[in-house]
Order: sequence, then structure tokens, then C-alpha cells
Amino acid sequence: MTDTIYTPSPRRRSVFTGLVLIVIGALFLIHNFRGEFPVWDVFERWWPLIFILWGLAKLYDRLMANRTGQVAPATVTGGEIVLVFVLLVLVAAAAAVDHVRGNWNWDGDNFFIGEKEFTFPEDSPAQTVPANAQISVRVDRGDVTIHGEDSKEIRLTTRRAAQGTSQEQAQDRANRVHMNITQSDSGYSIQPSDTPAGERRVRTDVEIHVPKGASISINTGNGVVDVADIAGTLTVDDRGGDVSVRQAGGDVTINESTSGRSHDIHVLGAAGNVRVSGRVDQVEITDVKGTASVDGSFFGTMRFERVAKGVRFLSQRTDLSVSELAGRLEIEGAGDMSISDVPGNVNLITSRRDVTLNNIAGTIHVENNKGSVHLQFTQSPKEAIEVSNQTGDIEISLPSRAAFDLEARSDRGEIESEFGNSSKISTVGNSASLSDSVGAHGPKLQLRTTYGTIRLRKGA
Repeated sequence: MTDTIYTPSPRRRSVFTGLVLIVIGALFLIHNFRGEFPVWDVFERWWPLIFILWGLAKLYDRLMANRTGQVAPATVTGGEIVLVFVLLVLVAAAAAVDHVRGNWNWDGDNFFIGEKEFTFPEDSPAQTVPANAQISVRVDRGDVTIHGEDSKEIRLTTRRAAQGTSQEQAQDRANRVHMNITQSDSGYSIQPSDTPAGERRVRTDVEIHVPKGASISINTGNGVVDVADIAGTLTVDDRGGDVSVRQAGGDVTINESTSGRSHDIHVLGAAGNVRVSGRVDQVEITDVKGTASVDGSFFGTMRFERVAKGVRFLSQRTDLSVSELAGRLEIEGAGDMSISDVPGNVNLITSRRDVTLNNIAGTIHVENNKGSVHLQFTQSPKEAIEVSNQTGDIEISLPSRAAFDLEARSDRGEIESEFGNSSKISTVGNSASLSDSVGAHGPKLQLRTTYGTIRLRKGA
């Protein structure tokens, strides 16, 4: 007689820890890509869901253990208790941050317990300068507003916002900070007095009226820049705020060098070239007589309209050149891209975007990956078109009487054409190809996708 050896069923592992880590990781990942996502507010308001998730995970563990014959995991483990405790500490930290913001004077990286903010305006004497003066402006903490006028003088108004436990203390700190206008061989400079001890608690907003023909250089550390009606060149080095430029008469250069949150850039009207670089959220550039060049890290919507000498856009994912933009170019952050009404050429290399091109008169070269490409024409194209797509469909809408020579191939997909003879479509296994001439003396269309369908449609 043989003895039966009893083998205990394996114990099932709980899914609770994995679920919590997935949720937390997703929240912080969203926060990293979209900095305005209120991850701390989520912790503070929704922390009771930790216990609901814990209970649901235990019910699931017991149900699956009964179905599989495994031993259900322990109702509560030491590791889970530690994990919940760490999460509650994060909740308490979020609540503490909220309390600090609500009850203490908070200013970016610095907060001062028990202090209030008081404002003290100050007007500086006007100073006569040449109509084409070179003017540099430096404001370490504060907004900069500049207006170009038909005059030959600099007029400066300063609004100092000082912190203190009393108005007298704030006044004393504000009195140590003054904006000075000084002249040198290279032009004129407007900058604060050298008082580092007081500047941390004094924000200086300046409004400056200058001759319209002046050239301006602005360096600001934490504030909004607003410039209007300057005919000379304009350079902005910004580390902490939005920038708005209206009706510039020369070249405009904007450098966003901040390592923190991104900012918005608006250039509405420029007679010269416009260049934007750095870490930027929203960009809007319209009515430019020269070129518009944008390169850096971008997270929001890019919008360009009526740029006479073309657009150059460069980011980690996209390399785009448009030789002349009579219409509109829009890029929705990490998503779609659309370009319409281009009298010149378009050259685009990108990935993970759905691309739409409308009424491009010049040559078209598109390389995409993991996104569709749509081309629409109201008139028959006159120049060569080349589209290569790794994973995604290609669709072209052409006038019914369009003329072109077509070379199309889909390695893992289909080809559909409303032009020519559909019997010319050749299929071998999962691949399809089409070589055809439609009409007479038309441009060459080269279309290639690895995984996707190629469609040629007749438009209105």
C-alpha cells in the first residue's frame, strides 16, 4: 500500500499592489506630458478610492482563487499596509502644499510666511533718445510692456509689488528697488538697481514708451512680455512668462530658455523674419512678410497664417518646410497636422500624426509613420508628389479631369482607384501595386505604404 502525498495548492498573489502602481504611474505620466494636470488635487480629493480599490482587488483575488483552485491571498499583508501608508503620506503632502498656497504668500520658488503684498507705483523722468535708438531692457521679476510711439524719448512707469508683514516693511523693501535708464556707447539700458536682498520680495512690472523706430532687446526672468508697434529689430530672452508681439516692423527673435513649465508665444504681424526657440506650449504666428522659423519642444497648438516667405518647423518628431504659406498651418500638439493653400512646396518628415494637405501648388514630399496622410486638390496638381507611409493609409482626392502618372504600392494592404483602369491593380499575396497614366502630361505621383490602404478619389 502506497501513501498518498498531499501537495498543497499554490497561493494566489494579490493584484492590489500592481493596480495601485499602474494608477499612480499613469497619473504622474500624464502630469509629465501635461504639466497643468492637477495630480496633487487628485490625490487630495480622491484618496478614499485607495480603500475601495483595495476591497475590489481582494474580492477579485478570492473569486479567481475559487475558480482556479488556488489558495486565496491573505486579506491584508504587511506590504500592502506599507503601500497604503505611503500613499496617505503623499495625500498629506498634497494637502500641506495646498494649505501653503492658500494661506502663505507664494511666489514661484519662494514663499514667505505671514507676509502680504503691497503695490507702489513710480514714474521715472522722461529721457530724450534718437528715433532709432538701441534699447536693452532687463527685468528679473515682473512683466514688461513696451509701446512704440512717434516720439524721441523714453518714458518709464514702474509698478513695484513688494512683500512684507506690514505696509511699512513692504515700502522699505520697494524703496530699495528702482528701474534706471542709463546710456552707454551701445545705446540705452533699462534695468533694476543692484539690490539682490530686496529683489526676492519685490516684483517690478514696467511699462515703457519708446520711439517707434527703436530696436529692442529684452531679458526677463519671471513675467509676461507684451510689445507693440516697434519698427526696429526685437529680441526677447524669456525664462518665465508668455510673450506677445504685435505689428513688428523688423525681425523678431524669441528664446524661451525656461526649464519649468512651457509658455505661449503670439506674434501678430511682422515685416521681417520671426524665429522662436525653446520650450513652448502654444504658438501663434500670423501676417509675416519674411520667414517663420520655430524649433524646440512643443506641447500645445502651433498655428501659422499668411507667412510670405515660408515656415520652418523643427521638433523631436517633425521636420517641416513650407516655401510659402498663403493660407494656414496648424499642428495640434502631439496629434493632427493640417496645411492649406500653399503656392510653393511642402517637405515633411514626421511620425504618429494624421496629416492633411489641402491645395498645395508646388512639389510635395511626405514621410510619415503610424498616421494617415490625406491630400486634397481642387485643381489638378502641376508638380511631383511623393508620399511614403510606414503604417497608415494614404488618400488623395483629385479633380475628375486630373492628369498624372501614378506609381503606387502597399506592402500589406490594398489599392483603390477611381481613375484609369482598375484592372491594372496587381496583387501578390498581401501586397498590391498600381502603375498607370491618367490623362496627358501630368506630374508623377509616387505613393508607398507598408501597412495600409492607398485610395485615389475623384473630388468635385
